[in-house]
Amino acid sequence: MQRIIAQIHQGLAWIVLAALLIQFYLAGTAIFGAGSFEPHRSLGGVLLLPVLLLLVLALVGRLGGRVIGLSLLLVVLFIVQGILPALRDDAAWVAALHPVNALALMGISATIGRNGGPEALRVS
Repeated sequence: MQRIIAQIHQGLAWIVLAALLIQFYLAGTAIFGAGSFEPHRSLGGVLLLPVLLLLVLALVGRLGGRVIGLSLLLVVLFIVQGILPALRDDAAWVAALHPVNALALMGISATIGRNGGPEALRVS
């Protein structure tokens, strides 16, 4: 069962990464006048569920400290990601970290996707 959870966790990490890439495109459409930021905001809200699910799967599947830690870091940075745009009026320099944090989210998702599968489980 642990191997199946690890496979699901790994696949979900790749889905999150793909959605984050779409997020960059959606932000670009708004910045360059081909759309609004609403699709970007909406997908960001929807992404909360799979990001939280990654942490739950890592914990329930007991996928190891590294995978659990990366999954927790993903949740924390995702929450920060949602807060950063709200700082644009009071702390624009901090709010400007929004795309940098997005790159960190992508890197963590890719790391989980590459290294968080069943092969990362220790042999008992």
